Amino acid sequence: MSLFAELRRRNVFRVGAAYAVVAWLLVQAADLLFPIFGAPDWALRIVVVLLLLGLPVALLISWVFELTPEGVKREKDIDRSASVTRSTGRKLDRVIIVALVIALGYFIWERQARIEPAAEPSTESSAAVEEPAPNKRSIAVLPFVNMSADPENEYFADGLSEELLNQLAQIPDLQVAGRTSSFSFKGKNEDLRIIGKTLDVAHVLEGSVRRQGDKVRVTAQLIRVDDGFHLLSNTYDRTMDDVFVIQDDIASNVATALKIVLDEESWGRMQEAGVRNVDAFIEFQKGRELFDLAHGGGELMALLRKGIVHFDRAIELFPEFAAAYWQKSDYYAHVIIEPTSTDEERAAALRDLQEVLDIAWRLSEDSPRRPLIDFDRVLFSDDWTPMRDRIEKALAITGCPEPTWIEVATGVGYAAPALELWQHFQRCEPLSMSAPLKLANALVFLGRHEEALQVLDEAEVRLGSNPWISGTRQWALLAMGRHEEALAIAPDVRDDRAFFGMSAEATPLAMAGDLDAARAAMEKWRAENGGNLRNEIEIHAAIGDRDGANRLAAELDARPGGTMMLMMTAIYCSCGAPFDLEATPNFRERIRESGLDWPLETLIRYPAKDW
Repeated sequence: MSLFAELRRRNVFRVGAAYAVVAWLLVQAADLLFPIFGAPDWALRIVVVLLLLGLPVALLISWVFELTPEGVKREKDIDRSASVTRSTGRKLDRVIIVALVIALGYFIWERQARIEPAAEPSTESSAAVEEPAPNKRSIAVLPFVNMSADPENEYFADGLSEELLNQLAQIPDLQVAGRTSSFSFKGKNEDLRIIGKTLDVAHVLEGSVRRQGDKVRVTAQLIRVDDGFHLLSNTYDRTMDDVFVIQDDIASNVATALKIVLDEESWGRMQEAGVRNVDAFIEFQKGRELFDLAHGGGELMALLRKGIVHFDRAIELFPEFAAAYWQKSDYYAHVIIEPTSTDEERAAALRDLQEVLDIAWRLSEDSPRRPLIDFDRVLFSDDWTPMRDRIEKALAITGCPEPTWIEVATGVGYAAPALELWQHFQRCEPLSMSAPLKLANALVFLGRHEEALQVLDEAEVRLGSNPWISGTRQWALLAMGRHEEALAIAPDVRDDRAFFGMSAEATPLAMAGDLDAARAAMEKWRAENGGNLRNEIEIHAAIGDRDGANRLAAELDARPGGTMMLMMTAIYCSCGAPFDLEATPNFRERIRESGLDWPLETLIRYPAKDW
C-alpha cells in the first residue's frame, strides 16, 4: 500500500483538516476576547505558536492511535474491519463539517459587522452609493491612544501622532487630513466608516503608545475604512532613543501599503519633516492644546498667554521649531487687536510679532506654509509694496497648511482665487471652524449669497452654533439687504467681542433707517463691554456720521498695528470707504505702496451713508 493510501486509511488527512479549522476558530476567538480581558499583545502570538506546534503532534497521534467505540487504541492493535474504518471516518467528517459551518458563520458575521453601519443601514448604504468615493490614496492620522498610567504621556502620544501626520503630508501623492479635523476624534470611539466619510479619506492610521521610563511600546494599524481591512499592523518595543526610527518605519510602511513609491528626495523630505526632539514636541502639544481651547470659545487672551510659555520651552529645546514660532505669532496679533490693550503693549507685541514671523519664515524654507507667513510679514509691516505679489503667491500654495491673515485677499479683489484656497482647505480640514467662515466670505464677495448661507448652515450642523458663524451669517444677510433677519439673530452674535459683537444690533438698525436706535445700541454695548474702534468706525459709517468715523479712524491709524486693523475694518464693513484716506495718513501710504484699489467694493449699502 502506498504512503498516500496509508495516510488516508489512518485518517491523517481528516485529522489535519479538522485541526486546521478548529485552530482557526480558536485564533479568531482569542483575537476577539483577549482585548476584552486586557490580555497583552503577546498572548495572541503565544496561542498561534502553540497551535502551530500542536499540528505535527496531532498528525503523529492520528498515525499511531485511533479513536474506536472501545476507546483510543494503538493502530497496530485495531481490527481493521471496514465497519470500524468507516465509523471513525464518518465521525471525523462530522467534526470537520460542524467546524466549517461555525467558521463560515463567523466569517459572515464579521464581514457584516464591518460593512453594515451602526444605525440606519439603509440610509448609509444609499448615501454611500450616491456620494463619490474618497481618493484611494488618502489618509487620516488619528491621535494615538495613551496606554500609560501617567496622563502626562498623553502629550507624547499626541506629539507622535502629529509628527507622523507631518511626515505623511510630505508625500506628494498622498492626501492627508489636517490635524484639527483628525484630532477632533480624540477620545471618541467612533465608527471608522463615519470617520472616513466625515474626513473624506479612504484609510485611517490609528494606534496606541505605552511609555514606562525609557521603554516605549507603539502599535500602529493602517485600516481601510470601507471594509475595516487591516493593511498594516505593527508593534514596536523599543527605547525612547528609537522613537524617530519607529516613526520613520511607520510612515514608510504606510507609503508601501498604499503602493506609493518614494524617490530619494521624497524620502529625505519625509524624514526631515517635523521635530526630532521628544521633549520639544511634548511642550508644543501642551501649547497647542491651550491654543485650541482659546479659539474654541475659552478665555482667549488668558489661554494664549499660558500657551506661549510652552511654545517658548519648545523653542528652547529645539531652536529650529518653525511651527512653534508661527503659533506664537497668533498671541501677539491678538494683543494688537484686543481693545483693552495699551499702546505700549501693542508696540511691544508688534515688535515681537515681526520678529517671530521673520524667524518662522526663515525656518520654513521648504514648507508650503512659507508663502502664508510671508504675506503676514507684509501685512504687519510698514511697507506694503510687495502686497500684491505676496497675495498671489500665498493663494497659489499647495498642501494643507492652515491659512492665517490671507483672508484679507478676499476683500481686496482676489475673491475668486481665495474661494479656491478655502475650498481646498475645507477638503483638508472639514472640521475646521475657519474654513466655512472664510469660504462664506468669498462667496459673498462673489455675489453668491445663497451659497454662502448654505455653507454656514452646513457648518452649523457639523460644528454647532457659535457667535462666529452667526456673525458671518448676519454680515451675509446685510449684503443681501435682509436687515430684519439680520436683526433677529443679533442675540446669537453679541458674544463675539472681537469682530461682530458691538455691531450685532447697530448695523441692522442702521440699514433699517433707525439711526437713533443704532447709535443707542452702540453706546449700550460700549457701556457694558468697553470700546472697540474697528466696530465703532463701521457703525459711524453705517449711520452716516462721516466726521465720527474719520475721528476714530485717525485714532486707530496712530496705533501700533493700526494699518492692518483699518484694512480689516474696511473689509468687514464692506461699505466702500468707511472713512477718508485723508484722515489716516499711515494707512493712505500703505494703500499707495500696495497699489490696491480704494475704496474697496461696496457690498453693503446703508441708506444714511452718502459717500
